[in-house]
Amino acid sequence: MIDVATLTALSKLLFDGLAILIVFILYIKGNQKRDKEYEAEREEQKKRKEELREKNNKKKQEIKKENFNLNARREAVENYNSMIQDIMKGVSKKHLTPVESKNIGKIEKEINDIINQILLETGASRVCIVKYHNGNKDMTGKSFLKMSMTNEVVNLGVAPMMSDFRDLFRSLLAYWCHEIETKECCIISDTEDLKDIDITMYQYLTVRNIEAKYGIGLKDKDGNIIGFICIEYLNKSDFDLKKINNVMIKDFPRIETLVSLDGGVEYEL
Repeated sequence: MIDVATLTALSKLLFDGLAILIVFILYIKGNQKRDKEYEAEREEQKKRKEELREKNNKKKQEIKKENFNLNARREAVENYNSMIQDIMKGVSKKHLTPVESKNIGKIEKEINDIINQILLETGASRVCIVKYHNGNKDMTGKSFLKMSMTNEVVNLGVAPMMSDFRDLFRSLLAYWCHEIETKECCIISDTEDLKDIDITMYQYLTVRNIEAKYGIGLKDKDGNIIGFICIEYLNKSDFDLKKINNVMIKDFPRIETLVSLDGGVEYEL
């Protein structure tokens, strides 16, 4: 049987052990709390460093983008200034001399007389001359390829369109210009055939009620295509290719010669 002294000693020993255990548990929990706080602090520092890195990278990208935009704006300004200079050069060209004006007037009258004869002999709705030219430049310095109608005769009841056919992009009639450039002629006996070839040109012609169209490229003295003569029909049933060819064999060489003449040279009609 355990006496009181032994029981007291055991109780004290148990109490001391329990106290030590409690202290140990508190110590472990304290360490865990400090570890969590330390880990949290490390994560916070890591997060701040990452945010700072992203901020720096973003700033670098903004600086890089700003430099690119600055270079682009500088290049655009240089191209614009160049374009303005080109325009001013064109404006500052000399005026026609009286001799040039007189000679060009003779040439233009002769051209109109010939295409009017072509109109009558072919039964066309319209016969016209279209010449190629540049139309200033874009911001990269590339010239615009344009065309303008310089001569036109029309049949009775057909509305002239020369005043609207000025400074048009050649891409408006891409198929037509390509055929003229590569084959020196283009024959469209029915505008409906253009639907699957060049829808833009198809719409351009149908809006103007043009049902058939014939053209031959005009060359300068060096053999370069400088434009074309065009014969148009508002009624495709009037289109007669054999008749057109016979007329053009007779009249085309003189038209081409007249178109390529320099107004500064005396010309006897």
